[in-house]
Amino acid sequence: MKFSLRKQNKVGWKGWNAWPYSKNTDFANASALYIEVTTHHGKVKSKKSDRVYYVIEGEGRFIINNEEFPVQKNDVLIVPKNTPYDYYAKKRTTLRLFLVHLPAFDPEAEVKLEQPEDA
Repeated sequence: MKFSLRKQNKVGWKGWNAWPYSKNTDFANASALYIEVTTHHGKVKSKKSDRVYYVIEGEGRFIINNEEFPVQKNDVLIVPKNTPYDYYAKKRTTLRLFLVHLPAFDPEAEVKLEQPEDA
């Protein structure tokens, strides 16, 4: 299977924007997303999907289950399902990420624990 970036399907809020490659109706076992962050995501957890983040560019911090990790280009982070997490871009920079949800993203399984003001 091959998926291409779907620029016309942009989602997000102030400081966090994403463009899907695929969704759960394309392939139930996985979905992919390109993300640009200039602030932070907001604390969430997924009741269904493990998440794998690849840092394409930039610097920032991930907080996974209350443990903080500095991140930079070429880092990979794995967030198991049911694990609270958040992430931030370093001030005045853009953190560019590639995300894979395993299985595919399901908005019904997303639990928002803390969210940015503009989300």
